[in-house]
Amino acid sequence: MSEQNLESVVKRVLTYTITIDRQRDDWQRASAMSGVLACGDDQEVAVVKGWLDRAVATQNSQGNLSFSEPEYFPAGSHVGRATPHGPLSSSFGYPLLELHQRTGDARYLEAAERQVAALMRAPRTSDGGIWSHKDGPELWVDFVYMMCPFLARFGTVTGDTAYVDEAFHQFDVHVQHLVDPQAHLARHAWRETPNSFPQSTFWSRGNGWLVAAAVQLLELCPDHEKSRWLADAAVRTLSAMARHQDRTGYLRNILDDPDSPLESSGSVMFAYAAAKAVEQGLVDPELIDAAVRAVRVVSGEVSEDGAVRGVSVPPGGPGVPFGVTPFGQGFFLLACHALRKPLGLPG
Repeated sequence: MSEQNLESVVKRVLTYTITIDRQRDDWQRASAMSGVLACGDDQEVAVVKGWLDRAVATQNSQGNLSFSEPEYFPAGSHVGRATPHGPLSSSFGYPLLELHQRTGDARYLEAAERQVAALMRAPRTSDGGIWSHKDGPELWVDFVYMMCPFLARFGTVTGDTAYVDEAFHQFDVHVQHLVDPQAHLARHAWRETPNSFPQSTFWSRGNGWLVAAAVQLLELCPDHEKSRWLADAAVRTLSAMARHQDRTGYLRNILDDPDSPLESSGSVMFAYAAAKAVEQGLVDPELIDAAVRAVRVVSGEVSEDGAVRGVSVPPGGPGVPFGVTPFGQGFFLLACHALRKPLGLPG
């Protein structure tokens, strides 16, 4: 695909993304917001501002942004219903603070303050890990991304380092329970009682959530006392993901299963994190080639109207159908933005 064509693909993805009309899907749209804020023009960013204004208008009495309603998953998945609380709606916190820093609008910071308070009230495991849902006690790898960059960004914006420390602590606890010490890959979900893995595969997007959270934390707080440990953990997982990359450039939905289908969202999340890790000097610059291959092959999956296809739908893991999701759109945009120079894109 030529550089000019890829630029056209990015524009189509932006156009499709801002037409998504799913205002009650908080965490799914959060990554889409970040992608549009990174790549969009003034009109596209204005659409995201409208989404965030609505998320603040529908912030409930507990402090959770954007309705914060239960999710229902298909029969046969490892979870039937997920009752949300602070961690899930915290996904909106990162783009909300981005908009606050761009505009200086105090409403967004005030909403972030209510959301972070709701997150800190959430129930925890015995070692302090915040439950993914009220139906716990469980830790899911997804929530490292939902919570940790928001906590760290809130701490840096307000100057309250306790929130930065909490972000690194949550990352630490999730890694201890979910990352396999031999494979250096994260499992999907861990349950404290009984001690078990309701979903134990090395799920591509789950590992993508982990490494994407890591590079954002390191970008925000490179000098934190735990940053070296976190960087080492991220590099081990990112390197393990790279070893499972298919010759096409894709990652498989289940990374170590040769019969698992090639999947788009985990592939572009890997590309995004790899680009950021190279930028931060954490990994060999040669990893950029793997990241570029991932973006280019996924760009061929984009429909004429801009939908990034081939994404495993929630709750992820093995056996779920593929489709189009807001987070798939968002991470395609984030990966293209992070790789804009090697991809020959403007900006």
